[in-house]
Amino acid sequence: MKEVVFNKGHVLFDEKSSTQDEAFERIAELANELGFVTSSASFERDLKEREAEATTGFKDGIAIPHGKSNDVLKSGVFVIKYSNPIEWNALDQKPVEVAIALTIPEEGGQEHLKILSKISRKLLDKEFIRGLKESTNTDEIVNIINEIE
Repeated sequence: MKEVVFNKGHVLFDEKSSTQDEAFERIAELANELGFVTSSASFERDLKEREAEATTGFKDGIAIPHGKSNDVLKSGVFVIKYSNPIEWNALDQKPVEVAIALTIPEEGGQEHLKILSKISRKLLDKEFIRGLKESTNTDEIVNIINEIE
């Protein structure tokens, strides 16, 4: 994956969030701190609006929250590992342990679809999921995400 889209700085071990709202708030703060969105409040709203359409919680403890709007400056991928599993209304009704969040510019629909498709295909790989859930450091997560082609 291109380093401008995903790199070591895009990995967060979140020990504070215990609800989906808190998880969205932290994702939005990270995206804002790294310059991917114009404001954390607007991106948090984008994440919640997207979630209201249909759950981004897949199965096996993984979610792919994402937001698309004019408030998003550039495409990005962020991995957040939760110390406290988050109730997410996932497809398998299990809590989320890892979120792979995406920022999607209004004009970046094609790139977003490619990234989302690649991530979705990789989520069929049990070893990929196990690696994400069991990894304990940033370098491991970067290596795992960089397997996505």
